[in-house]
Amino acid sequence: MLTNHSVDILLVDDREDGLIALEALLVDNKDYRLVKAQSGREAIALLDQYNFAMVLLDVQMPELDGFQTAEIIRAKTKFETIPIIFVTAINKDDNYVYKGYEAGAVDYIFKPVDPVILRSKVSVFADLHRKNMQIREQAAQLEERGKLEHRAKMQSQEIENLRRYHNLADAIPHIVLRISPDGEMEYQNELWSNYTGLSKEESLHLGWQQAIHSKDMSGLLASWNYPLFEDRRNEIECRIRAANGTYRWYWIKAEPELDGHGKILSWLCTCTDIEDRKEIEEKLREAQKNAEAANLAKTHFLANMSHEIRTPLNAIMGFTELLLDPSIPMDQKMKSVSIVRRNGHQLLKIVDQILDISKVEAGGLVIERLDTRLPELLAEIKALMLIQAAKKGITLDFVAGTPIPSRVLTDPTRLRQILINIVGNAIKFTEKGSVKVLTRFLPDIQGNAYVRFEIIDTGVGVDLKAGEKIFQPFSQGDTSTTRLYGGTGLGLALSRRLARAMGGDLRLEQSELGKGSTFVVEVEVESVGGASWDLLQDDYQASKESLMSGNYASTLQGKRILLVEDAEDNQLLITHFLAQTGAIVELASNGREGIDKALGSDFDVVLMDIQMPMMDGYQATTHLRKVGYNKPIIALTAHALVEEREKSLRTGCDGHLTKPISRQRLVESLMRVVHPT
Repeated sequence: MLTNHSVDILLVDDREDGLIALEALLVDNKDYRLVKAQSGREAIALLDQYNFAMVLLDVQMPELDGFQTAEIIRAKTKFETIPIIFVTAINKDDNYVYKGYEAGAVDYIFKPVDPVILRSKVSVFADLHRKNMQIREQAAQLEERGKLEHRAKMQSQEIENLRRYHNLADAIPHIVLRISPDGEMEYQNELWSNYTGLSKEESLHLGWQQAIHSKDMSGLLASWNYPLFEDRRNEIECRIRAANGTYRWYWIKAEPELDGHGKILSWLCTCTDIEDRKEIEEKLREAQKNAEAANLAKTHFLANMSHEIRTPLNAIMGFTELLLDPSIPMDQKMKSVSIVRRNGHQLLKIVDQILDISKVEAGGLVIERLDTRLPELLAEIKALMLIQAAKKGITLDFVAGTPIPSRVLTDPTRLRQILINIVGNAIKFTEKGSVKVLTRFLPDIQGNAYVRFEIIDTGVGVDLKAGEKIFQPFSQGDTSTTRLYGGTGLGLALSRRLARAMGGDLRLEQSELGKGSTFVVEVEVESVGGASWDLLQDDYQASKESLMSGNYASTLQGKRILLVEDAEDNQLLITHFLAQTGAIVELASNGREGIDKALGSDFDVVLMDIQMPMMDGYQATTHLRKVGYNKPIIALTAHALVEEREKSLRTGCDGHLTKPISRQRLVESLMRVVHPT
């Protein structure tokens, strides 16, 4: 609706009575506000102070008459539309009237003023002014409404854009943040809250910083401070804490939001989870490190093996040449034979240790659980080690700290290998005094049991700083140890791996330089026999004393043995070994010939080489068993892996011997099958 407005009317007359007369005629209308001026100049000065609806202007005035005043008013653009009504008592001539219209008048009122005509004309122009004011007000209102509608539309559009922006930020699989130039949080998407567990209120301002890893915060802030002033993109990697307290690596990328003048309004940040990438990078670095270490280890391994293998080979080849010299006396030749034999055993030990280490590292080591007579096993080890101890003039004692079961389930081959290594080391590094092996049986409440061996010596001792180093392949206490005592540095490393594979461990319990060491070996066992309450040193006797002493005469007297072997040197060697036992040996050079002779004659046992031309030992044995041949067959092979032994037994062999052939083991194996107990 249109509202009523008070109407300002300017009355201009140089005579006071004229002004009073006009005022008296118009004062009754309360909507009029009458403003009086007694000169043209005063009237002009009042124009800027009021919004006049009309000017009632006397014509006859000093200084500036009505026509001049009207012209000045009309000359001002701001006031050129104000209605001017001349009030005059002079000439009504048409020329005079035309002059007034030319000066800007819209009407004339002649004195004496007719009140009705005055009020009527004033009322018309007052209503016209009021309507103009209302129209202007409506136009202003419409303009303001348009502005408001436009602003509302823009705000609505901005809200819609912000809603879409938030929805997009919540939909992407990245954390999205908006940070003010001074580092305060202004916005975060749902993924931030879901991941960190921090609410929007907790994250606002500087609260978000509690989710950044303390070690990464200084670097993050430092990287931020620089681009804040340099107006550039910012990228950094840091760890962000999850709601469960764990940290993951994130790649934070910040882009500046600028106003029209290039001023930074805020930083829009995306945080991308790169934990998996970090893990892959770490694995790659670790793989590279391991590859470099492997290359170094391979080089170190080859260097050590070259030295360790060439050393005994040098002795073997050198003293073999001396044996061919007819001028060398027999006693020196016998010494040469002894040296060749000792170095051959050393070379065989190195090869066996390398194979065992390789199998352990590759996870291919097979641990057996066989019924083992523990006292007899320890007796054999003691008998072997006594010779070394006697040569050095030191005592070797095996004692029991607890009752020892007579039979246990374990891997006797590996246990013997471990103890020979550790006891042999103790003897090697002891110049005077003693070596003692203290054995204990340790059952536990879960039904498992362990045999614990404490090898105590009075030798040179080990620097405790090198306590773990000595268990690394090719490592010893220091380089002087290798020069003084020799050795490959494989024994302790292999023994520890074997002990752990048997459910136990090997460790250096205590040591003091110059006073000795105590090594502890533990293996898991299962008792299958009654406990022996006697002290071990009273019971340990070699089960086959004649063999231990090297007396092989008549042990296989009259036994017929078929040796299937293609290598002439091995035929001669094995035939020579067996001739000393009284056995009768017949030869076959391949598997096919071996089958024919085995089926065509009566032999007590067959020694079957595995790798032969025409037909190998596996094929020959399979054929013999298939046709019903039931005599004992013992495999001979240069393959020392457990898998080969198992394959021989599955094929039908009763035993398995590895080359190079030990005379003692050969005779023992034959006696086991021809004289079973």
